[in-house]
Amino acid sequence: MHECRARLESARPLFQQKSASARPSASHAHPLVGFLRVNRSVLAIAATAFAFATVGIHELPAQAATEQLVAQAVGLQHVSVSTAVEQPVDLRRDGYAVTSYTTVQWPIDPSSPVGDRFGRRAAPCGGCSGFHHGTDFNPGLGTPVSAIADGVVTEVGDPSGELGVYAIIRHSIDGVSFSSVYGHMELGSLRLSVGQTVTRGRLLGLVGDTGGSTGPHLHFGILDAAGDPIDSLAWIQQHANAPYASAKE
Repeated sequence: MHECRARLESARPLFQQKSASARPSASHAHPLVGFLRVNRSVLAIAATAFAFATVGIHELPAQAATEQLVAQAVGLQHVSVSTAVEQPVDLRRDGYAVTSYTTVQWPIDPSSPVGDRFGRRAAPCGGCSGFHHGTDFNPGLGTPVSAIADGVVTEVGDPSGELGVYAIIRHSIDGVSFSSVYGHMELGSLRLSVGQTVTRGRLLGLVGDTGGSTGPHLHFGILDAAGDPIDSLAWIQQHANAPYASAKE
């Protein structure tokens, strides 16, 4: 019995020595463990790089779309600028049209005194109208009366009715039809006939006192294309674009 125990005690150190020698040390770890440790770090780095790459790929379409919108905005701005650049062409075309205006002048000296104007008034005489269809100028008896523009005589009275000795001339003013009326001229001073062509500044007659008149004056009227009377003073102030020239034959 004692002999068996002695043998076991003597064998225990040997067993422990073998067990210790069989257990690998930290400095002699298995190669697979080191490989796994290294690859774990590599995998972490690779995963991080892949994440950044994925985010960049997703951002590329958005960036491309943004660049496309910017390009479109720049393109629209360029179109707007191009339109603005073309405007002077239209302005030059409009300027060319302006150069083709009709020359218009006053029928008498524009500094002449003005009597009754266009519109309602108290009738100045028994045969006079309560609505004045023209403008009365008072330049003095016998003052020459001029045609305001080129035109054709459409009506005359020598004398006739309320206007006494008068003439009506049709004009094309900047492509629009108007007629000018000259009334109360002196007997025997009318130098026109229907259908006659006249030029601006031509002598039509002399300021008189014929028809429904209370004193020497020129009744000057303007009719629109429909033959309706309009404010002749406002019209001549707007359209007269040539210096006044005294009437001549």
